[in-house]
Amino acid sequence: MKNFKIIFLLIFASFCSADYLENLAIKRIVDGDTVHVFFKDEVYKLRLTEIDAPERDQPFGIDSTNYLKKLLGEGKVDIDISGTDRYGRKLARLYWKGKDINRELVSAGYAWVYDEYVTDYSFYDDQTKAKLSRKGLWIDSDPIKPWVWRRLEK
Repeated sequence: MKNFKIIFLLIFASFCSADYLENLAIKRIVDGDTVHVFFKDEVYKLRLTEIDAPERDQPFGIDSTNYLKKLLGEGKVDIDISGTDRYGRKLARLYWKGKDINRELVSAGYAWVYDEYVTDYSFYDDQTKAKLSRKGLWIDSDPIKPWVWRRLEK
């Protein structure tokens, strides 16, 4: 019972700390899963939740970044912040014109579902469809996951 109460409080606290901000100007698209936006007089560094895009020096890394730039071409975005990561980036889902941008990246084959941090398991359906359709990075018969790639670089 004690564990249940702790879990409930953690879930409740995460919902209470969420912020939904609309029509923010994009400052910079760093890569396929990191975006900087302006909020008031601050720059928010955003790490897209649920997904992990190829690194810039990894196959499909530039393609992933370019696809995200295409999706956010008008330079504005709505964000749903769910927390902050260990690097100080805001963890966010991005939306524009009714599109879930994080999901769009997975559906187009330009990002993986981030197994270690995923909370919305419906992303796996989108990844499976992209994989079966051989979209984006799924053209490669055995693409390397970004979290594996980062370990190989060290």
